[in-house]
Amino acid sequence: MYLSGRSLKLLSLGFLVFAFFEIFSSLYFMSGLGLALCAGIAVKFFQDLGKRLEIRDLIAFMSVTQWILGPVLAYNVLPYDELYYMAVTEAEYMNFMVPLCYFMTHGLYLPLRDERIINEEDVDRVKSYIREHPWLGYILTVIGLTAGFISKSLPASLTFMMFLITNIQYVGMYMILFSDSRFRWLIFAGIMGLATFAAVLQGMFGELVQWFMLSFLVIALVVRIPMWGKIALISIGMFLILLVQSTKEEYRMATWYAASEKSNSAIYKEIIRSRISSPSSLFESGVTQNMGARLNQGWIIARIMNHMPEKVGFVHGETIESALYASLLPRFLAPGKVKAGGRANFERFTGTPLPETTSMDISLAGEGYANFGIVGGWAFIFLVSLLYNWVIVVVISHSKKYPTLILWIPILFFQVMKAETDFATVFNYLTKAAIITFLAFYLTNVIMEMTRKKPKISMNPPATSNENI
Repeated sequence: MYLSGRSLKLLSLGFLVFAFFEIFSSLYFMSGLGLALCAGIAVKFFQDLGKRLEIRDLIAFMSVTQWILGPVLAYNVLPYDELYYMAVTEAEYMNFMVPLCYFMTHGLYLPLRDERIINEEDVDRVKSYIREHPWLGYILTVIGLTAGFISKSLPASLTFMMFLITNIQYVGMYMILFSDSRFRWLIFAGIMGLATFAAVLQGMFGELVQWFMLSFLVIALVVRIPMWGKIALISIGMFLILLVQSTKEEYRMATWYAASEKSNSAIYKEIIRSRISSPSSLFESGVTQNMGARLNQGWIIARIMNHMPEKVGFVHGETIESALYASLLPRFLAPGKVKAGGRANFERFTGTPLPETTSMDISLAGEGYANFGIVGGWAFIFLVSLLYNWVIVVVISHSKKYPTLILWIPILFFQVMKAETDFATVFNYLTKAAIITFLAFYLTNVIMEMTRKKPKISMNPPATSNENI
Protein backbone atom coordinates (compact mmCIF):
# COMPACT_ATOMS: atom_id res chain seq x y z
CA MET A 1 0.00 0.00 0.00
CA TYR A 2 3.04 2.25 0.38
CA LEU A 3 4.70 4.00 -2.58
CA SER A 4 2.91 2.04 -5.27
CA GLY A 5 0.69 2.94 -8.19
CA ARG A 6 -2.32 1.48 -6.45
CA SER A 7 -1.70 3.44 -3.25
CA LEU A 8 -1.55 6.67 -5.28
CA LYS A 9 -4.87 5.79 -6.91
CA LEU A 10 -6.41 5.15 -3.50
CA LEU A 11 -5.10 8.48 -2.24
CA SER A 12 -6.59 10.18 -5.31
CA LEU A 13 -9.92 8.50 -4.64
CA GLY A 14 -9.82 9.70 -1.04
CA PHE A 15 -9.08 13.24 -2.17
CA LEU A 16 -12.02 13.16 -4.60
CA VAL A 17 -14.39 11.89 -1.89
CA PHE A 18 -13.21 14.60 0.50
CA ALA A 19 -13.51 17.29 -2.19
CA PHE A 20 -17.04 16.13 -3.04
CA PHE A 21 -18.28 16.51 0.53
CA GLU A 22 -16.45 19.81 0.94
CA ILE A 23 -18.00 21.29 -2.19
CA PHE A 24 -21.46 19.78 -2.28
CA SER A 25 -22.37 19.35 1.39
CA SER A 26 -22.12 21.08 4.74
CA LEU A 27 -20.49 18.06 6.34
CA TYR A 28 -17.82 18.83 8.95
CA PHE A 29 -14.45 18.71 7.17
CA MET A 30 -12.96 16.10 9.52
CA SER A 31 -15.95 13.85 8.88
CA GLY A 32 -15.23 14.25 5.17
CA LEU A 33 -11.64 13.12 5.75
CA GLY A 34 -13.01 10.12 7.64
CA LEU A 35 -15.34 9.16 4.81
CA ALA A 36 -12.41 9.52 2.39
CA LEU A 37 -10.52 6.95 4.47
CA CYS A 38 -13.59 4.68 4.52
CA ALA A 39 -13.82 4.85 0.72
CA GLY A 40 -10.12 4.05 0.25
CA ILE A 41 -10.22 1.03 2.58
CA ALA A 42 -13.47 -0.24 1.04
CA VAL A 43 -11.99 -0.10 -2.47
CA LYS A 44 -8.77 -1.80 -1.33
CA PHE A 45 -10.81 -4.51 0.38
CA PHE A 46 -12.82 -5.03 -2.81
CA GLN A 47 -9.71 -5.13 -5.02
CA ASP A 48 -7.88 -7.61 -2.79
CA LEU A 49 -10.75 -10.11 -2.77
CA GLY A 50 -9.77 -13.14 -4.83
CA LYS A 51 -6.17 -11.97 -5.23
CA ARG A 52 -4.85 -11.86 -1.67
CA LEU A 53 -5.79 -13.15 1.75
CA GLU A 54 -5.67 -9.81 3.57
CA ILE A 55 -7.01 -9.98 7.12
CA ARG A 56 -5.79 -6.40 7.62
CA ASP A 57 -8.34 -5.18 5.08
CA LEU A 58 -11.11 -6.74 7.15
CA ILE A 59 -9.79 -5.29 10.43
CA ALA A 60 -9.47 -1.81 8.93
CA PHE A 61 -12.83 -2.00 7.13
CA MET A 62 -14.78 -3.06 10.22
CA SER A 63 -13.09 -0.41 12.38
CA VAL A 64 -13.63 2.60 10.12
CA THR A 65 -17.18 1.48 9.39
CA GLN A 66 -18.12 1.40 13.08
CA TRP A 67 -15.92 4.27 14.28
CA ILE A 68 -16.45 6.74 11.41
CA LEU A 69 -19.25 5.81 9.00
CA GLY A 70 -21.75 4.86 11.73
CA PRO A 71 -21.16 8.06 13.74
CA VAL A 72 -21.37 10.23 10.59
CA LEU A 73 -24.80 8.73 9.92
CA ALA A 74 -25.80 9.24 13.56
CA TYR A 75 -24.79 12.92 13.49
CA ASN A 76 -26.17 13.81 10.06
CA VAL A 77 -28.72 11.30 8.76
CA LEU A 78 -30.40 9.06 11.34
CA PRO A 79 -32.95 10.34 13.86
CA TYR A 80 -31.92 10.96 17.46
CA ASP A 81 -31.66 7.73 19.44
CA GLU A 82 -32.44 7.94 23.16
CA LEU A 83 -30.19 4.98 23.96
CA TYR A 84 -27.35 5.22 21.45
CA TYR A 85 -27.00 8.97 21.08
CA MET A 86 -23.65 10.70 20.53
CA ALA A 87 -22.78 12.43 23.83
CA VAL A 88 -20.27 14.93 22.36
CA THR A 89 -20.35 17.22 19.35
CA GLU A 90 -19.40 15.97 15.91
CA ALA A 91 -16.32 18.19 15.86
CA GLU A 92 -15.08 16.94 19.24
CA TYR A 93 -15.61 13.30 18.31
CA MET A 94 -14.20 13.45 14.77
CA ASN A 95 -11.16 15.51 15.79
CA PHE A 96 -10.14 12.55 17.92
CA MET A 97 -11.42 9.60 15.93
CA VAL A 98 -10.46 10.42 12.34
CA PRO A 99 -6.73 10.93 13.07
CA LEU A 100 -6.87 7.79 15.24
CA CYS A 101 -8.16 5.76 12.28
CA TYR A 102 -5.40 7.14 10.06
CA PHE A 103 -2.83 6.10 12.70
CA MET A 104 -4.46 2.67 12.87
CA THR A 105 -4.25 2.26 9.10
CA HIS A 106 -0.57 3.24 9.03
CA GLY A 107 0.19 0.78 11.81
CA LEU A 108 -1.57 -2.04 9.97
CA TYR A 109 0.01 -1.45 6.58
CA LEU A 110 3.46 -0.15 7.48
CA PRO A 111 5.91 -2.34 5.51
CA LEU A 112 7.94 -4.36 8.00
CA ARG A 113 9.18 -7.02 5.57
CA ASP A 114 8.55 -8.02 2.00
CA GLU A 115 6.55 -11.06 3.17
CA ARG A 116 3.45 -9.24 4.33
CA ILE A 117 0.92 -10.21 1.65
CA ILE A 118 -0.57 -13.66 1.03
CA ASN A 119 -0.81 -14.01 -2.74
CA GLU A 120 -1.20 -16.68 -5.43
CA GLU A 121 2.31 -18.04 -4.87
CA ASP A 122 1.47 -18.81 -1.24
CA VAL A 123 -1.81 -20.40 -2.32
CA ASP A 124 0.00 -22.69 -4.76
CA ARG A 125 2.28 -23.85 -1.94
CA VAL A 126 -0.76 -24.57 0.24
CA LYS A 127 -2.38 -26.65 -2.52
CA SER A 128 0.83 -28.57 -3.13
CA TYR A 129 1.20 -29.37 0.58
CA ILE A 130 -2.42 -30.50 0.88
CA ARG A 131 -2.01 -32.83 -2.10
CA GLU A 132 0.81 -34.51 -0.18
CA HIS A 133 -1.31 -34.68 3.01
CA PRO A 134 -4.92 -35.05 1.79
CA TRP A 135 -6.27 -36.17 5.18
CA LEU A 136 -4.94 -33.25 7.21
CA GLY A 137 -8.01 -31.05 6.67
CA TYR A 138 -10.36 -33.86 7.65
CA ILE A 139 -8.38 -34.59 10.83
CA LEU A 140 -8.53 -30.95 11.95
CA THR A 141 -12.23 -30.72 11.10
CA VAL A 142 -13.02 -33.79 13.20
CA ILE A 143 -10.94 -32.43 16.10
CA GLY A 144 -12.82 -29.14 16.03
CA LEU A 145 -16.26 -30.70 15.74
CA THR A 146 -15.50 -33.16 18.54
CA ALA A 147 -14.33 -30.35 20.82
CA GLY A 148 -17.53 -28.46 20.12
CA PHE A 149 -19.74 -31.42 21.05
CA ILE A 150 -17.92 -32.29 24.30
CA SER A 151 -17.26 -28.73 25.49
CA LYS A 152 -20.68 -28.41 27.18
CA SER A 153 -19.94 -31.34 29.47
CA LEU A 154 -16.58 -29.96 30.65
CA PRO A 155 -15.89 -27.56 33.57
CA ALA A 156 -16.45 -23.85 32.94
CA SER A 157 -12.72 -23.20 33.45
CA LEU A 158 -12.04 -25.03 30.17
CA THR A 159 -14.64 -23.12 28.15
CA PHE A 160 -12.25 -20.69 26.50
CA MET A 161 -9.69 -23.37 25.61
CA MET A 162 -12.40 -25.57 24.11
CA PHE A 163 -13.73 -22.57 22.18
CA LEU A 164 -10.31 -22.16 20.57
CA ILE A 165 -10.00 -25.86 19.81
CA THR A 166 -13.52 -25.91 18.35
CA ASN A 167 -12.50 -23.19 15.90
CA ILE A 168 -9.88 -25.55 14.44
CA GLN A 169 -12.73 -27.07 12.42
CA TYR A 170 -12.67 -23.95 10.23
CA VAL A 171 -8.95 -24.35 9.52
CA GLY A 172 -9.64 -27.93 8.48
CA MET A 173 -12.53 -26.73 6.33
CA TYR A 174 -10.28 -24.20 4.59
CA MET A 175 -7.71 -26.92 3.88
CA ILE A 176 -10.43 -29.07 2.34
CA LEU A 177 -11.53 -26.12 0.19
CA PHE A 178 -7.99 -25.83 -1.15
CA SER A 179 -7.88 -29.56 -1.88
CA ASP A 180 -9.07 -31.42 -4.97
CA SER A 181 -11.83 -33.21 -3.06
CA ARG A 182 -15.10 -33.42 -4.94
CA PHE A 183 -16.90 -33.17 -1.58
CA ARG A 184 -15.28 -29.89 -0.50
CA TRP A 185 -18.31 -27.66 -1.07
CA LEU A 186 -20.61 -30.20 0.56
CA ILE A 187 -18.34 -30.23 3.63
CA PHE A 188 -18.27 -26.42 3.66
CA ALA A 189 -22.07 -26.30 3.53
CA GLY A 190 -22.31 -28.88 6.33
CA ILE A 191 -19.96 -27.07 8.71
CA MET A 192 -21.47 -23.65 8.10
CA GLY A 193 -24.93 -25.20 8.37
CA LEU A 194 -24.07 -26.58 11.81
CA ALA A 195 -22.72 -23.17 12.84
CA THR A 196 -25.93 -21.52 11.63
CA PHE A 197 -28.07 -24.04 13.52
CA ALA A 198 -26.08 -23.41 16.72
CA ALA A 199 -26.43 -19.65 16.31
CA VAL A 200 -30.20 -19.95 15.89
CA LEU A 201 -30.51 -22.13 18.99
CA GLN A 202 -28.54 -19.64 21.09
CA GLY A 203 -29.94 -16.50 19.49
CA MET A 204 -26.36 -15.20 19.08
CA PHE A 205 -25.35 -14.41 15.52
CA GLY A 206 -22.18 -12.34 15.86
CA GLU A 207 -19.70 -15.22 15.65
CA LEU A 208 -21.58 -16.75 12.73
CA VAL A 209 -21.36 -13.50 10.75
CA GLN A 210 -17.62 -13.27 11.51
CA TRP A 211 -16.92 -16.79 10.27
CA PHE A 212 -18.89 -16.13 7.10
CA MET A 213 -16.84 -12.98 6.52
CA LEU A 214 -13.54 -14.80 7.10
CA SER A 215 -14.68 -17.71 4.94
CA PHE A 216 -15.61 -15.22 2.23
CA LEU A 217 -11.96 -14.10 2.07
CA VAL A 218 -10.79 -17.70 1.69
CA ILE A 219 -13.44 -18.74 -0.83
CA ALA A 220 -12.72 -15.70 -3.00
CA LEU A 221 -9.10 -16.85 -3.18
CA VAL A 222 -9.96 -20.51 -3.80
CA VAL A 223 -12.22 -19.82 -6.79
CA ARG A 224 -10.33 -16.69 -7.96
CA ILE A 225 -13.62 -14.86 -7.92
CA PRO A 226 -14.23 -12.44 -10.84
CA MET A 227 -15.52 -8.90 -10.53
CA TRP A 228 -19.19 -9.81 -11.05
CA GLY A 229 -18.85 -12.52 -8.42
CA LYS A 230 -17.46 -10.05 -5.89
CA ILE A 231 -20.37 -7.69 -6.47
CA ALA A 232 -22.91 -10.51 -6.23
CA LEU A 233 -21.47 -12.06 -3.06
CA ILE A 234 -21.03 -8.72 -1.29
CA SER A 235 -24.61 -7.76 -2.19
CA ILE A 236 -25.93 -11.10 -0.91
CA GLY A 237 -23.83 -10.75 2.24
CA MET A 238 -25.16 -7.25 2.95
CA PHE A 239 -28.72 -8.45 2.42
CA LEU A 240 -28.22 -11.41 4.79
CA ILE A 241 -26.69 -9.18 7.47
CA LEU A 242 -29.64 -6.81 7.16
CA LEU A 243 -32.02 -9.77 7.32
CA VAL A 244 -30.38 -11.22 10.44
CA GLN A 245 -30.21 -7.86 12.19
CA SER A 246 -33.89 -7.21 11.47
CA THR A 247 -34.89 -10.53 13.08
CA LYS A 248 -32.65 -10.67 16.16
CA GLU A 249 -34.77 -8.60 18.53
CA GLU A 250 -38.05 -10.28 17.63
CA TYR A 251 -36.48 -13.75 17.81
CA ARG A 252 -34.88 -13.14 21.20
CA MET A 253 -38.13 -11.80 22.61
CA ALA A 254 -39.91 -14.94 21.39
CA THR A 255 -37.32 -17.42 22.70
CA TRP A 256 -35.60 -15.78 25.66
CA TYR A 257 -38.48 -14.00 27.35
CA ALA A 258 -41.58 -15.91 26.30
CA ALA A 259 -42.77 -19.50 26.62
CA SER A 260 -43.63 -21.35 23.41
CA GLU A 261 -44.35 -24.92 22.40
CA LYS A 262 -42.49 -24.39 19.15
CA SER A 263 -38.77 -25.09 18.79
CA ASN A 264 -36.32 -22.22 18.38
CA SER A 265 -35.62 -23.22 14.79
CA ALA A 266 -39.35 -23.27 13.96
CA ILE A 267 -39.80 -19.80 15.47
CA TYR A 268 -36.87 -18.42 13.52
CA LYS A 269 -38.13 -19.94 10.27
CA GLU A 270 -41.46 -18.18 10.77
CA ILE A 271 -39.74 -14.83 11.40
CA ILE A 272 -37.49 -15.27 8.35
CA ARG A 273 -40.45 -16.19 6.15
CA SER A 274 -42.36 -13.10 7.26
CA ARG A 275 -39.38 -10.87 6.41
CA ILE A 276 -38.78 -12.45 3.01
CA SER A 277 -42.50 -12.38 2.11
CA SER A 278 -42.49 -8.65 2.88
CA PRO A 279 -39.07 -7.28 1.83
CA SER A 280 -40.17 -3.69 2.43
CA SER A 281 -40.21 -4.44 6.16
CA LEU A 282 -36.39 -4.61 6.04
CA PHE A 283 -36.32 -0.88 5.32
CA GLU A 284 -38.82 0.33 7.89
CA SER A 285 -37.63 3.16 10.12
CA GLY A 286 -37.30 0.93 13.18
CA VAL A 287 -35.12 -1.59 11.32
CA THR A 288 -32.88 1.03 9.73
CA GLN A 289 -32.49 2.86 13.02
CA ASN A 290 -31.53 -0.43 14.70
CA MET A 291 -29.01 -1.12 11.92
CA GLY A 292 -27.58 2.35 12.35
CA ALA A 293 -27.19 1.77 16.08
CA ARG A 294 -25.46 -1.57 15.43
CA LEU A 295 -23.16 0.05 12.91
CA ASN A 296 -22.25 2.89 15.27
CA GLN A 297 -19.66 1.90 17.87
CA GLY A 298 -18.82 5.57 18.30
CA TRP A 299 -21.64 6.26 20.76
CA ILE A 300 -19.68 4.38 23.45
CA ILE A 301 -16.49 6.29 22.66
CA ALA A 302 -18.46 9.56 22.74
CA ARG A 303 -19.80 8.66 26.20
CA ILE A 304 -16.23 8.10 27.39
CA MET A 305 -15.12 11.44 25.95
CA ASN A 306 -18.06 13.16 27.67
CA HIS A 307 -17.29 11.48 31.01
CA MET A 308 -13.48 11.80 31.02
CA PRO A 309 -11.49 13.62 32.21
CA GLU A 310 -14.11 16.02 33.65
CA LYS A 311 -15.77 13.46 35.95
CA VAL A 312 -13.19 10.67 36.00
CA GLY A 313 -9.49 11.22 35.34
CA PHE A 314 -7.44 9.36 32.76
CA VAL A 315 -6.09 6.09 34.17
CA HIS A 316 -2.63 6.29 32.53
CA GLY A 317 -2.25 2.71 31.33
CA GLU A 318 -3.95 0.95 34.24
CA THR A 319 -6.21 -1.23 32.08
CA ILE A 320 -3.34 -2.02 29.69
CA GLU A 321 -1.13 -3.22 32.52
CA SER A 322 -3.98 -5.32 33.95
CA ALA A 323 -4.65 -6.84 30.52
CA LEU A 324 -1.00 -7.79 30.00
CA TYR A 325 -0.84 -9.33 33.48
CA ALA A 326 -4.08 -11.26 32.95
CA SER A 327 -3.12 -12.55 29.51
CA LEU A 328 0.40 -13.73 30.29
CA LEU A 329 -0.35 -15.53 33.56
CA PRO A 330 -2.72 -18.54 33.80
CA ARG A 331 -5.60 -18.19 36.22
CA PHE A 332 -4.30 -20.82 38.67
CA LEU A 333 -1.19 -18.62 39.17
CA ALA A 334 -3.21 -15.42 39.36
CA PRO A 335 -6.72 -16.26 40.63
CA GLY A 336 -7.57 -12.59 41.15
CA LYS A 337 -6.74 -11.44 37.64
CA VAL A 338 -9.31 -9.55 35.59
CA LYS A 339 -11.54 -11.33 33.11
CA ALA A 340 -11.60 -10.33 29.47
CA GLY A 341 -14.72 -8.38 28.63
CA GLY A 342 -15.57 -4.75 29.17
CA ARG A 343 -18.60 -4.51 31.47
CA ALA A 344 -16.67 -3.02 34.40
CA ASN A 345 -14.68 -0.70 32.14
CA PHE A 346 -17.84 0.39 30.33
CA GLU A 347 -19.61 1.48 33.50
CA ARG A 348 -16.49 3.06 34.95
CA PHE A 349 -15.43 5.08 31.91
CA THR A 350 -18.83 6.03 30.47
CA GLY A 351 -20.65 6.55 33.78
CA THR A 352 -23.54 4.54 32.34
CA PRO A 353 -24.87 1.53 34.30
CA LEU A 354 -25.70 -1.66 32.41
CA PRO A 355 -28.40 -4.26 33.13
CA GLU A 356 -27.15 -7.42 34.84
CA THR A 357 -27.48 -9.50 31.69
CA THR A 358 -25.73 -6.99 29.41
CA SER A 359 -22.03 -6.64 28.69
CA MET A 360 -20.42 -4.11 26.36
CA ASP A 361 -16.79 -3.44 25.50
CA ILE A 362 -15.35 0.04 25.16
CA SER A 363 -13.19 -0.76 22.07
CA LEU A 364 -9.49 -0.09 21.62
CA ALA A 365 -10.22 3.49 20.58
CA GLY A 366 -12.25 4.16 23.72
CA GLU A 367 -9.69 2.46 25.92
CA GLY A 368 -6.86 4.43 24.36
CA TYR A 369 -8.66 7.68 25.17
CA ALA A 370 -9.61 6.54 28.69
CA ASN A 371 -5.98 5.75 29.48
CA PHE A 372 -3.98 8.38 27.64
CA GLY A 373 -6.25 11.10 26.27
CA ILE A 374 -6.28 12.25 22.65
CA VAL A 375 -2.63 12.18 21.56
CA GLY A 376 -1.85 9.17 23.75
CA GLY A 377 -4.87 7.38 22.27
CA TRP A 378 -3.46 7.92 18.78
CA ALA A 379 -0.10 6.48 19.83
CA PHE A 380 -1.80 3.53 21.54
CA ILE A 381 -3.85 2.52 18.50
CA PHE A 382 -0.79 2.85 16.25
CA LEU A 383 1.25 0.50 18.47
CA VAL A 384 -1.55 -2.06 18.74
CA SER A 385 -2.04 -2.00 14.95
CA LEU A 386 1.70 -2.39 14.51
CA LEU A 387 1.51 -5.47 16.75
CA TYR A 388 -1.16 -6.96 14.47
CA ASN A 389 1.02 -6.15 11.46
CA TRP A 390 4.04 -7.83 13.05
CA VAL A 391 2.08 -11.00 13.94
CA ILE A 392 0.84 -11.28 10.36
CA VAL A 393 4.37 -10.77 9.00
CA VAL A 394 5.77 -13.46 11.32
CA VAL A 395 3.07 -15.95 10.28
CA ILE A 396 3.58 -15.30 6.57
CA SER A 397 7.36 -15.50 6.97
CA HIS A 398 7.10 -18.95 8.61
CA SER A 399 4.56 -20.05 6.02
CA LYS A 400 7.35 -20.13 3.44
CA LYS A 401 8.47 -23.32 5.21
CA TYR A 402 5.06 -24.40 6.56
CA PRO A 403 2.58 -23.39 3.82
CA THR A 404 -0.71 -24.16 5.62
CA LEU A 405 0.19 -21.84 8.50
CA ILE A 406 -1.51 -18.97 6.67
CA LEU A 407 -4.85 -20.76 7.05
CA TRP A 408 -4.56 -20.35 10.84
CA ILE A 409 -4.66 -16.54 10.55
CA PRO A 410 -8.50 -16.45 10.84
CA ILE A 411 -8.28 -18.22 14.23
CA LEU A 412 -5.54 -15.85 15.43
CA PHE A 413 -7.57 -12.76 14.53
CA PHE A 414 -11.12 -13.98 15.11
CA GLN A 415 -11.69 -11.81 18.21
CA VAL A 416 -9.07 -9.26 17.24
CA MET A 417 -10.87 -8.19 14.06
CA LYS A 418 -13.91 -6.87 15.96
CA ALA A 419 -13.92 -3.10 16.44
CA GLU A 420 -15.74 -3.22 19.78
CA THR A 421 -13.28 -5.40 21.72
CA ASP A 422 -11.07 -3.90 24.43
CA PHE A 423 -7.36 -4.56 24.95
CA ALA A 424 -7.87 -7.28 27.58
CA THR A 425 -10.03 -9.29 25.17
CA VAL A 426 -7.72 -8.67 22.22
CA PHE A 427 -4.45 -9.52 23.93
CA ASN A 428 -5.83 -12.44 25.94
CA TYR A 429 -7.35 -13.98 22.84
CA LEU A 430 -4.30 -13.37 20.65
CA THR A 431 -1.86 -14.95 23.11
CA LYS A 432 -4.03 -17.98 23.87
CA ALA A 433 -4.93 -18.50 20.21
CA ALA A 434 -1.23 -18.33 19.32
CA ILE A 435 -0.46 -21.07 21.87
CA ILE A 436 -3.27 -23.32 20.63
CA THR A 437 -2.26 -22.68 17.02
CA PHE A 438 1.38 -23.56 17.72
CA LEU A 439 0.50 -26.77 19.59
CA ALA A 440 -2.09 -27.94 17.06
CA PHE A 441 0.06 -27.02 14.08
CA TYR A 442 3.15 -28.66 15.57
CA LEU A 443 1.37 -31.89 16.54
CA THR A 444 -0.40 -32.30 13.22
CA ASN A 445 2.83 -31.67 11.32
CA VAL A 446 4.62 -34.28 13.42
CA ILE A 447 1.86 -36.77 12.63
CA MET A 448 1.94 -35.92 8.93
CA GLU A 449 5.71 -36.34 8.76
CA MET A 450 5.50 -39.69 10.55
CA THR A 451 2.87 -40.97 8.13
CA ARG A 452 4.53 -39.55 5.03
CA LYS A 453 5.38 -42.30 2.57
CA LYS A 454 9.13 -42.42 2.14
CA PRO A 455 10.58 -43.54 -1.20
CA LYS A 456 11.94 -47.05 -1.20
CA ILE A 457 15.73 -47.30 -1.45
CA SER A 458 16.96 -49.86 -3.95
CA MET A 459 19.77 -52.14 -2.78
CA ASN A 460 20.94 -52.68 -6.35
CA PRO A 461 23.44 -50.26 -7.92
CA PRO A 462 22.11 -48.16 -10.75
CA ALA A 463 22.58 -49.54 -14.22
CA THR A 464 25.17 -47.87 -16.41
CA SER A 465 25.29 -47.56 -20.15
CA ASN A 466 28.29 -47.87 -22.40
CA GLU A 467 27.88 -44.26 -23.42
CA ASN A 468 28.88 -43.13 -19.93
CA ILE A 469 32.01 -45.30 -19.69
